[in-house]
Amino acid sequence: MRPGWKPTRRNRNAGTKANGLGRDNNFDIPFYSNRSTAFFEQLANPVIVRRRAGARELLFIIEPVRAGFAYPCTIDDIVAVLTQLPAAHQALVDYIVLRQPTRKQEVHSPAWGRAIWNFEGKGLNGPAIILESRSLLPYRWGKHIDPERARELARLRDDGHEIVGTRRGFEFRPTPASLRNTVLFRTLLHELGHHVDYWLRTDDGYYLRTLAAREDFAHRYASEAQGRLQRFAPIVDPGRMRAEDLQPAWFTF
Repeated sequence: MRPGWKPTRRNRNAGTKANGLGRDNNFDIPFYSNRSTAFFEQLANPVIVRRRAGARELLFIIEPVRAGFAYPCTIDDIVAVLTQLPAAHQALVDYIVLRQPTRKQEVHSPAWGRAIWNFEGKGLNGPAIILESRSLLPYRWGKHIDPERARELARLRDDGHEIVGTRRGFEFRPTPASLRNTVLFRTLLHELGHHVDYWLRTDDGYYLRTLAAREDFAHRYASEAQGRLQRFAPIVDPGRMRAEDLQPAWFTF
């Protein structure tokens, strides 16, 4: 015979998500935290280098990397790409920022790069492109692939990433060459495409469109620029790097 209701009996959902466990414990990244700058503008001991790209002088802000991480392209690589682009488009960016994400940011805010209208880190103030350091560790996607993710999957495959299907989704196994293709020959152009789009439409016109429409413009800009781009081998000058207080190991996997 089944016993009746007992007020002392423990709720089977106690201590579980069904009863609210973890509801107020979201592991998110505060956009501004307790500072006036966004998390991607908070750089630790960056090195600042000036370089000329065509008729344009740019400021490069390079953050030291953690062990196991590197920047897939050098400053000279970036300059060589930018000099092949229209001068009017080069003029839309003041700073190129190479930054090392924290472990938490790697998990909750992963990005190849970012287009920033007004970068304010380290007392600076102007439009920027941020490129993030990478490691050769495999990374994974879940099984759910929407149309945009399917297109990105194809782009990553074209960049040379090894993509393996698993029971839980997809595993990506990058190489130095595939990371260089993604960051230098696609992400840099993609983020510049966002700046071009913003310049052509102004603030209101840019944000009146959907996120998908803005991303489509940037992808199209990068694809068209790639078609005109003359690719080249990595440009590595350890002596010049050391003279500028840069560590060659920051650019080597």
